[in-house]
Amino acid sequence: MPGAISLTGLGCSVSGAGLVRVAVPASISTIVAGHNPNAMLVPLDEHSAGSAPTISCPDSVLPPGIHHGLHWASCVAIGPGLGRSDSIARLVPRVIEHSHTPIVVDADGLNALGTLADLGRILSSCDASVILTPHPGEWERLSGIRAGDRAGQEKAAVDFCQQYDCVVLLKGSKTMITDGSSVVHNSTGTPAMATGGSGDVLTGIITALVCQKLSPRDAAHLGAYVHGLAGELAEQRLGYHVVLPVELVASLPSAFGQAAPKN
Repeated sequence: MPGAISLTGLGCSVSGAGLVRVAVPASISTIVAGHNPNAMLVPLDEHSAGSAPTISCPDSVLPPGIHHGLHWASCVAIGPGLGRSDSIARLVPRVIEHSHTPIVVDADGLNALGTLADLGRILSSCDASVILTPHPGEWERLSGIRAGDRAGQEKAAVDFCQQYDCVVLLKGSKTMITDGSSVVHNSTGTPAMATGGSGDVLTGIITALVCQKLSPRDAAHLGAYVHGLAGELAEQRLGYHVVLPVELVASLPSAFGQAAPKN
């Protein structure tokens, strides 16, 4: 799904990451480049046209493009547009285990983690700070708490972070961010943002903020706030009840300007 990762790259570029590299299967790299010429493309080998990078190497080795990217990056995002397959299910935990910089896991990255029997071991043993950004359905698959039980899901997120020393951003009308020791609920946003791709932009924003030396918890908190504010500004500008992700990205500079401390 090249649109999803393109939106993540755009969100990351506009939010100040400085230099963004996007690793995608080689056959769709030109599509992604057309959406976001600001990012550098890392074409990956694939096992079928436009599908996941081939994972045939030993557990201790990553595909070359990804291996280099993990050592280069200040923060890594994985999941948007990734798809689901046995190869993806092997790739995502391997990336987490090999990353030494913070990593944001979203979308199909979360779905891959939901299939693991040893998720706790992976999170407990990795060197990287991990930020998980699930919507209620994805969190149900990870936590076992049904999506309709918001209070139960939020408690499970706090417990999960306390146990595995990570950050969870649980999406919703009042998105919750927790690192296990603190809990905040985001106050910005609008139902107009309920369109496919909005969450991909959020992943890019959070990644960019970590690149600018915010802690994982603060990056998730500010990212959610600016993301929601950009949606509100886009809705006001458009005078319409739907805000597409590209329009959300266009409002990010104004949102960051409003969120910045005033002297």
